[in-house]
Amino acid sequence: MKITFFYKGRYFLQDAVVTETLSAIAKRYGHATALVYDQDIFGLSDNIISSPALHRSFANPKNFVKKVMETDPDLLVFYDAIHLNRNWIRALLAGITQAGGCAKAVYLSCVETPDSEDFNFTLIGEPELTFDLFLRERQDLGSARVFRHPGVADLNGLPIPDKSLFDGYIDFKDSYLVFTSKGCPGRCSYCLETVLKDAMGAHYCRRRSPWHVLAELKAAKERYGIKEVIYKDSIFAINKDWLREYLPQYREQIALPFKCFAKAGSFDAEMARMLKESRCYCVEFGVQTFNESLKHNILAREEKNTAIQAAFAICDEYDLTYDADHLFGIPQESLEDHLTAAGIYAQLRRLNRIKCHNLVFYRHAKIFESSPVDIKNDSNYQADFFSSIAGSPDMRVINACFQKYFKILPLLSTAANAFVRNKHRWKFFKFVPDGLIMAGMLILAMKNRDKRFRVYLKQYPRMIIRMIRGV
Repeated sequence: MKITFFYKGRYFLQDAVVTETLSAIAKRYGHATALVYDQDIFGLSDNIISSPALHRSFANPKNFVKKVMETDPDLLVFYDAIHLNRNWIRALLAGITQAGGCAKAVYLSCVETPDSEDFNFTLIGEPELTFDLFLRERQDLGSARVFRHPGVADLNGLPIPDKSLFDGYIDFKDSYLVFTSKGCPGRCSYCLETVLKDAMGAHYCRRRSPWHVLAELKAAKERYGIKEVIYKDSIFAINKDWLREYLPQYREQIALPFKCFAKAGSFDAEMARMLKESRCYCVEFGVQTFNESLKHNILAREEKNTAIQAAFAICDEYDLTYDADHLFGIPQESLEDHLTAAGIYAQLRRLNRIKCHNLVFYRHAKIFESSPVDIKNDSNYQADFFSSIAGSPDMRVINACFQKYFKILPLLSTAANAFVRNKHRWKFFKFVPDGLIMAGMLILAMKNRDKRFRVYLKQYPRMIIRMIRGV
């Protein structure tokens, strides 16, 4: 059987690895697989340039339908964890039907779906588990069928993700994405991981064994000659017992520079030393805000500011570079919150980047209860951490200014940062072109030898060329 998978958005997302694993499961049963990939250039998920006007200019839905027909599929498989791409999928299916396509459609979701009439089969539950069972036990029924499977898959029993699915789109040699776990022990009100854990239970949060992760990385070294590893776990550096077992083997068998996420509240000197010795070149921490009231009451985050600043100090001591994730658009945020954050960030010695994100009100997340009325009433609401500017109307200009400022803040001296913060001089960033901010970020990346920007500079032009050529 020929199975065609679909993926929409930038590659560095959990959904990509899930789709690759689904392909590997299908191949394990002897099926052939293909991918139709909408890279969403200039779209909502574009973390370089998100522009609705440019996106409309480059979008070519008919080309995607043509690509589907060229794969001559027997089965169309759409993975859409919490229905974020439902409208895109429906439009694509309509185009396929109009073009004479007759393949059966399978929709995989982690949460309940209000309707399933667009699909021959709807699978609800952990995608790797439900899809495996579907391929093993399915029946070719003409009417729509909904399958619900409780429980989760054995991560160590899953095949290595089928990276060949994205060959031609992604250069894995430059940067290899890997997950060593699923889920997150936290319960942040705005996070997709919390939604998935609520849907599948606390047992959703689990980790692969070191040998299973190492087998994937060794295969990647042999096939792609990878140069670096990016651990995309919500929190990679959290369980010291697992790290003590894994990192010595990683140093011996893989020995590549890597980047990972850590949790400030559980980060200590031993963890920093282990990461540094194993060639970690950057650790990313979720800060989001230094307003502890917003942090606890709105975002449901546990960390105290003292823990975050202590983690930064440990990284400074071990010469370990770090990124800080900062969130804009939090209900009840204020100008003073941003000024406080700027003052703290300006004092940090090894700070590499402040990664600015916009709050997304996922309909299935707890934070949705605090969303603005216009969002609650908009059944087609879509947003991404990188698109538009979030926040209440009175904060949007302020947020836009501080996002620009934060993106180049580590490039400025302590005195220059103090100058910007005083007497509302941050307002100057309202008039600074995005291109100039990008130039400043590039200089900062060169100064800090940030490997991520080198990858962006190589891959982004390729994406644009592919879109222009329609391939």
